[in-house]
Amino acid sequence: MNDSDKVKMTINIGGEHIQLSVDFNRQDAVRDAESAAAKLYDTWRLKWPKTPDKELLARVAYQFAYYYLELMARYEAASRMAEDTDKRLSDLLHDDTASL
Repeated sequence: MNDSDKVKMTINIGGEHIQLSVDFNRQDAVRDAESAAAKLYDTWRLKWPKTPDKELLARVAYQFAYYYLELMARYEAASRMAEDTDKRLSDLLHDDTASL
């Protein structure tokens, strides 16, 4: 089987079964994502037993969206810092070679 071949998977988060078609080589990532979301759902289910399933699933979705946006903001900041550092180093190298 090719890594780019699609496989059908069913994941379960909060009792909701979701069918997916994913690249063969992405199965582990899908299972890791399922595990993280299910673990958070189960933790919050114990913490707030009277909260409706729909609200709890919405809270889990929000939490992961928040994590994603936070990660993207950090990535963009790190990317800007790397570009700035690269420019500084290029300028220093250019200045150093110009003085020779």
